[in-house]
Amino acid sequence: MSGNSTSKIEKRHTRRLNQIGNSLSAVIPKEIVDEMQMGKGDEIEIYYDQERGEIVMKKVNRSVPDGIRPEVLKSMNRAITKYDEALRNLRDR
Repeated sequence: MSGNSTSKIEKRHTRRLNQIGNSLSAVIPKEIVDEMQMGKGDEIEIYYDQERGEIVMKKVNRSVPDGIRPEVLKSMNRAITKYDEALRNLRDR
């Protein structure tokens, strides 16, 4: 048996950073998106592990409130995303 018995599987990808406004972005590979069952509008948490010098991204798993079907919640999130600017303008009136 080898000295390293860890079952951790890592998939590494290299990406270039792109400029978007004052921020930088990187594309998440389709293979990872599919494996994590992620889609447009899903949230991710990003933090910097200073000790390890790593940027870590995690899918945010929000629980569905009792009594609300997941497909209804997904539709609401799509509508909020689509009309975000209009909703913010109404709030600020």
